[in-house]
Amino acid sequence: MRLFFEERGQMVAEMAVMVPVILVCALVAMNGAWFANLCARFDRVAMDAALAHGVSPSGEQDATSAASQVKDAIEQAMGDPSLEISVSAEHLDAWAEGIFSISPSRVRFTCSMGYRPHPSSFSVAGASYVLPVLVTHTRSVVVDASTLGIGSEGHA
Repeated sequence: MRLFFEERGQMVAEMAVMVPVILVCALVAMNGAWFANLCARFDRVAMDAALAHGVSPSGEQDATSAASQVKDAIEQAMGDPSLEISVSAEHLDAWAEGIFSISPSRVRFTCSMGYRPHPSSFSVAGASYVLPVLVTHTRSVVVDASTLGIGSEGHA
């Protein structure tokens, strides 16, 4: 009977050590799953936005205007203001290894999404800490206006 009294409190000490570890593992798993979900959604949204707005942007017909409109469309479709979205556009060279390119109207849109894991800041014993982590995901889409059927083809 004396043996049971000597080990009393051991389970409480083990739980005090294991609960923070279990919570951190759960947060990492939750953030990993959420980031994977956002990446899958971002890939679809970025491609759709580049095809819809990158080929023929409204207003100015230049790469800067197209990139801005693609960024706005991605931000609206993702619907999460905490994400950091950036889009850049570059015209691909009309010359490829000395041979004239068949499609000189190609533009590459590079879309990036930045995600900060949750919770990104916390406070322990009055001291606050902000995690300096930003996980990024990038998707590149090449848009070719001449092959998307834009124009007057198909009507009599």
